[in-house]
Amino acid sequence: MQRMILAASLVVVTASTAHALIGETESQLTKRYGDSLGDIPTEAFGSVRGFMATGYVVGIAIVDGVSSMEMFSKNNRSEMTPTEIETLLKANGPGEWISESISKPNWKRWRRVDGTLVGLYDAKRHFLYISSKSFYDAQGAKLEKQSHTE
Repeated sequence: MQRMILAASLVVVTASTAHALIGETESQLTKRYGDSLGDIPTEAFGSVRGFMATGYVVGIAIVDGVSSMEMFSKNNRSEMTPTEIETLLKANGPGEWISESISKPNWKRWRRVDGTLVGLYDAKRHFLYISSKSFYDAQGAKLEKQSHTE
């Protein structure tokens, strides 16, 4: 019984360190993830700050000193399960997320009920993007259009 409780505790601790929150400052991100891997160039967003988290590589777009978009990929680049996606969405934006229709094959989109956050999953590349609505309005729609032409 004690082993089961310990194992469950480790799962909770591991899950809580595998994500940051949209809106966190750079110092909060470093506290959560540890030292950055440095800046990683991306076609869609320019440079994002790279971090390692338990089971994930995370790229974070920092706008005006805070996290505005967080891009998750499993360390082994495998597909994320619906449960993994749901866990990351809820960890980054507690509350209810609603699935939305999207015209692109191999893509899924969610929006938080209050409209403040948007999640996109690229099933072809196995990336989950979680962003503020303002970042999505400025950048995420561009990502969807870019990927639509591929």
